[in-house]
Amino acid sequence: MRTSTALYAFVTGAFVFGHADAREIRIGLREVPPYVVQAGDSYVGLDYEVISAALAARSHTLRVTLMPFARLTATFQQNLALDAAAPVIADFKVGGEISDPYAVYTNVALTLAKNDIRLESIADLARYRVMAFQNATSALGLTFSKTMAGNLNYREEATQLVAVRALFFERTDVVIGERRILRYLMGDPSSGIDPDIKTVEHPLFAPVSYSVVFRDPMLAADFNAGLAAIRADGTYDAILRKY
Repeated sequence: MRTSTALYAFVTGAFVFGHADAREIRIGLREVPPYVVQAGDSYVGLDYEVISAALAARSHTLRVTLMPFARLTATFQQNLALDAAAPVIADFKVGGEISDPYAVYTNVALTLAKNDIRLESIADLARYRVMAFQNATSALGLTFSKTMAGNLNYREEATQLVAVRALFFERTDVVIGERRILRYLMGDPSSGIDPDIKTVEHPLFAPVSYSVVFRDPMLAADFNAGLAAIRADGTYDAILRKY
């Protein structure tokens, strides 16, 4: 009886504390600087480097497939060749195992200072031409979704540089996007944007925490453990400081 009890404890402990065998994880990511950028045969960027480092802490590697944000969750659901996808939030109803959050995105409404647009609430956006990133009505909450449903001058754009250029060339009044992404695009010399034109950020939205969705719950557990490890050893903060 003692031997059986010990064996049971060993097996149970192995199940609880074990992790998936080291493997190459096929992940779908969307390419948008400074979060994911293809660099030759490899990738850089905040999302890629955090996810890669967390999984490397559990001896996994990544094989990346890039796709538009709007196709990310549907592709994961339909394509069994993908083991994971990011970034996602639980509200996307993507299925699979959602990891602990690995990044917080801060979305803002961006306007040109010279237009003196006052935005005190999401409801104020109803009066303007608005461009946002794909899936914004899912990611930014019910109030934003309802407001934009009644705005005939609202559109979502797959390429956020197109939206930023539309703002600077006054083809739209407001651009909704993540602060790091917008600042990166405005500072890119190849964007064709005049850096002397002043803008205003309107903080209308609560921060959004993004996760990775995994098909295998054991891989999600490995990611969570690896994420905790890179937070503890300073790797996570070092990546954030780069971006």
